Amino acid sequence: MLEMLSEHGRRAGVMTDRRGDEAEHSTTRRGILKAAGAASAGAAAATLLSTGAVAEPTDPSQGGSVPGEFRTDDYDAFPQSVGSGGPTPSGAIVWTRLDEELAAFTNGQLYLQVAADGTDGDATNADADFTDARTFTVPTAGRDEGATALAAAQDHTVRVDLDGELDPDTYYFYRFVYETGGDAPSTASPVGRLHTMPAPDASVDDVRLAVSSCNNYLHGYYGAFAHIAEEDADYHVSLGDFLYEYAGGGQQPGRDIELPSGKNVTHTLADYRHLHRTYRSDDHLQAAMERHTLIHTWDDHEIINNRWWVGDAETGFPDTRSHPFGGDPERMRRLYARGIKAMLEYLPLRVAYEDPYEADEPVEESSARQYFRLYRSFKFGDLAELFMTDERLYRSPPPKDDDDPTAASGRDLAPPSPERNQADLDRTMLGTEQYRWFLDGGTNPGSMPDTDGVTGTDATWKLHGNEVLCAALKAANAGVDGLYLNYDAWDGYEAERNLVMGRLARDEVDNYVTLTGDMHSYVAGYLKQDYKDPEQSEYVGGPRVGVEFMTPGISSNNLASAGGLPANATEDAIDEAVQTQNPHIEWFNSSRWGYTTVHISDGSLTYTAYDVDRSVDAADAPKTLLRSYRVPEGRYELQAVRSPTLDGTIGDRVAASFAGGTANDGPDVATGAGPVDGTVDAVTGDEGDDSSGGNGGSDDDGSASSADGTDSDPDDTGSSTTGSDGDGSGIPDHIEDAFERGL
Repeated sequence: MLEMLSEHGRRAGVMTDRRGDEAEHSTTRRGILKAAGAASAGAAAATLLSTGAVAEPTDPSQGGSVPGEFRTDDYDAFPQSVGSGGPTPSGAIVWTRLDEELAAFTNGQLYLQVAADGTDGDATNADADFTDARTFTVPTAGRDEGATALAAAQDHTVRVDLDGELDPDTYYFYRFVYETGGDAPSTASPVGRLHTMPAPDASVDDVRLAVSSCNNYLHGYYGAFAHIAEEDADYHVSLGDFLYEYAGGGQQPGRDIELPSGKNVTHTLADYRHLHRTYRSDDHLQAAMERHTLIHTWDDHEIINNRWWVGDAETGFPDTRSHPFGGDPERMRRLYARGIKAMLEYLPLRVAYEDPYEADEPVEESSARQYFRLYRSFKFGDLAELFMTDERLYRSPPPKDDDDPTAASGRDLAPPSPERNQADLDRTMLGTEQYRWFLDGGTNPGSMPDTDGVTGTDATWKLHGNEVLCAALKAANAGVDGLYLNYDAWDGYEAERNLVMGRLARDEVDNYVTLTGDMHSYVAGYLKQDYKDPEQSEYVGGPRVGVEFMTPGISSNNLASAGGLPANATEDAIDEAVQTQNPHIEWFNSSRWGYTTVHISDGSLTYTAYDVDRSVDAADAPKTLLRSYRVPEGRYELQAVRSPTLDGTIGDRVAASFAGGTANDGPDVATGAGPVDGTVDAVTGDEGDDSSGGNGGSDDDGSASSADGTDSDPDDTGSSTTGSDGDGSGIPDHIEDAFERGL
């Protein structure tokens, strides 16, 4: 008879302390290892240090019998808990990771139990009943020939693909059970919940999405994820920067990170794995992953800050100027292979992937554009289709400063000039194939239904999961040639943006909504064909082609905390100033952190923005509703549902974003100097090997270091508008620095 989950230690709809007494659990694990015996210690140690390829998600076999008794309160056996993602109409991918010592020394059997919710999503994870659950046996390394699940080669993770096993548009609970064998006690994982997709032609009344982005562990706590876990959401949409490549001292107590390589930025596979383990060990992020099925696209920091592609798909290479390997094709190819491998080990993603470590050619000669495809779409019946694009793997280098021969490429923050060619027709964000797929349709990875594209879908709402700001954003109102903030965003790819927006207008695509991350800010605004045309600057009922909603950072430093906004200005004053310079923007805020929700129905789409205090490491971290906008079906009109006054000053907001903070504890809001520097100090060191153990190896070819860019001449007025301008660009240095280092 299956043992039911006890009340002790369970968590789902409400947050509880799942860990209990750490000493007790450590003792339990030691007991398991002792019971398993130490005869295989040498082999296990070797296994812990081995490397290998990322396997495809495991196909389980139905059947098997979980042990009659097992622990349900020892979650240390599953230190990163569980998660689900890659939903289809008939399944999803479920994920977990087993403690590496337990996996190596016990060589046990892994089972997966799946039980229907039965309440259409209303039941909490703590209510899960596995009495009549379906049990799947998961093939694991060391027990089944050719199996890779739980192997050291994929860092003891497992991704089980349930596609073809479940019903459409249905909630299920699941848990893993690990049978150690012998006298060692078996143990169950925390309970997770998954939600399959509706059938493509189903009639769907509404869909609720929780939306997040930019989760810098060093910058703050994850109370926002705890609140996401409590949301009545069907899916969790993550718009990139799930983790950051940096190590160093945290801005909040207990948020330091030290990489195995000893560097301040990722160099090795061990570095990337360590970051994933660290981020996924946070209780609040675990709660969100346990409760909601993930739909994720990357931005830049999953690999390295501000990255692009040079050359064609076959012989080209990824590049950046934010890493010592930048400009070196072979080392950048290896860095990409490591980052992608770790990401697919730790996130339940359904993507197209052919492992470069198993190819005939060396990894340093591989092309990520040929072995990895992330872009795909998710169709919620006839109600909505969500197009998740990849805006890093195919993009051209940013506009170049031809008057600066020392620059590897253009600055991310600069005024327009003929030399920069931001409107060059040859410059692309999406690449040719993805551009056609996005507009006209094509295949999706694996068993996911194909798409007819944004212009051809029969869904009422067309949603774009977009990494970087699509709408133009001026920093100063200087007329047609005014200053544009961020050339890492679509402002640097103006011609392709105009082509996409023009196609939407010509084909009369209605109900087009872009959901955006990246900038650690809240934005609500309109999308247009040409932001330089005065006829489109201010209008009533003019040629709008869509709306854009940006979700803020969960914890990552925003413009205020990076020193890019005047300390004595109020939030509403900044909002008004941005609107004056950008008439298509209805709301702008870059001084808070949190998440957003999107509720989609036949008659409307509603965006709601929440602030969650990143300085509080608790499930009940203070949460505030900031804004809510309704978009009626068939009209591009932002109707403010809630719009409370935000009259606090920027300086006060920044000071309050640090645990126990005062105005003197946060970074200087004029210079950006302060705790943020821990993540942007010089990145130095050699390239390591791909050891999966605790210490990454290294080559003997030392890498060059780069300056941290901290402003040494702070503005005495406390205003970001009059700071020093060392390069004469017309842009204060501290604002440039904030964008150059990826905030």
